[in-house]
Amino acid sequence: MNIFKSLLPFLVIPFIISCDSKPKIIVADATEATPLNAEATSDVSSTGAPTNTGSGGVHQVIANEVLQTERYTYLNVTEGTQTFWIATAKKEASKGKAYLYKGGLMKTNFESLEFKRTFDTIYLVGNIIDATEHPGGNMAGTASENTSVPSSTNAAATKPVKDAVKLSELFKNKAKYDGQVITVSGTCVKVNNGIMGRNWIHIEDGSKTGGKPLDLTITTNLNIPMGSKIAMTGKIALNKDFGAGYRYDIIMEDAGGM
Repeated sequence: MNIFKSLLPFLVIPFIISCDSKPKIIVADATEATPLNAEATSDVSSTGAPTNTGSGGVHQVIANEVLQTERYTYLNVTEGTQTFWIATAKKEASKGKAYLYKGGLMKTNFESLEFKRTFDTIYLVGNIIDATEHPGGNMAGTASENTSVPSSTNAAATKPVKDAVKLSELFKNKAKYDGQVITVSGTCVKVNNGIMGRNWIHIEDGSKTGGKPLDLTITTNLNIPMGSKIAMTGKIALNKDFGAGYRYDIIMEDAGGM
């Protein structure tokens, strides 16, 4: 018993040291099983991270290399002076084309099982769109509804709406209407829904300049059918820059219908 008592302090000390030791936390490396179906909520600012964003955190990149798997698309891209990898849900993409995306979640040691390679750093993004398919472009995009009708079918002047400003007047006196809430009316000639959190429509009312129809871009939360005769009320903004090289001389924002 006396021997046990004499050894007791030496038995307790290792136990205390063992209890004070912190467990080692092992973080599993990201793999191709990581879901890409949710868009990242913010940009990542770190060494080598893509930070050349425009308004609303929109990135415009050029694809240098495209790798396709059964479920995902990997792109080596350049934005400004930075080159990096992004990955998104499987989508047709081509080398040399410009793409837009918003946000980005950085992953390190991201392993692709199909390619048997590990990406030191990669950015997971919810979706990419062809830069020419942006609402300011002339080509149809990837929105839930993205169509247009030939302007020749919309050349006829629309029926006047009380207090509506003609597009000819609006475009002639842009500064007068800057920041003002006004009503315009016309035919919906183009629709891009669900891009950058809003719906984009274009209207014409028969006004022309240089023989070409005047076209006003409008953003709204309403779902406007293609070809419908509408009257919209919203705030006029001049020189509006949405980033990624897309700038509007004049636009109506957050419009509602009458």
